[in-house]
Amino acid sequence: ELSEFITIIIISSNDNLILNTIKSRCMTVKFKKIDDNILKEFAINNLGYTDISSNLLKSFDGSIGKAAILQENKALYDEIEKVISNFDKKDLIDIILDAKILYDKENIFNILDHITVCLFANAERNSRYVDCIKYVNDCARKIRAYSNFDMSVDIMIFSIWEELNES
Repeated sequence: ELSEFITIIIISSNDNLILNTIKSRCMTVKFKKIDDNILKEFAINNLGYTDISSNLLKSFDGSIGKAAILQENKALYDEIEKVISNFDKKDLIDIILDAKILYDKENIFNILDHITVCLFANAERNSRYVDCIKYVNDCARKIRAYSNFDMSVDIMIFSIWEELNES
């Protein structure tokens, strides 16, 4: 039996994942994202970052927690930026070799988020990069639906390369 003195705190980044019967009994408190400048200063002073690219800062998505998680794999995210910016400069075989770093099941959703940020950033020089975001979203949807992981990432890579290189 629950006492009236007990408070349960439920934290979710997506309230659609919480059952309506639970939500109807809860008080919702929404938190704003932390300002990028404050987050950058915090990450440098407290998380051990020495430099933070604008793409990586966007991938933090206003969250200290996400900044801490991404710090563990900062070299990976820096490499992803290079791979994405070369999709329209290299042939498919080279991209496939470079893109091996994307096949990380543990971090795939953070990787896909970062790919989306990088695609937006590269859209300034080639507007086709924006059109490639749909392939990243498709890949995430397939992985969540328990499709073959490697095949889902393969299809995303091939589709992005095709979109950027086909006339």
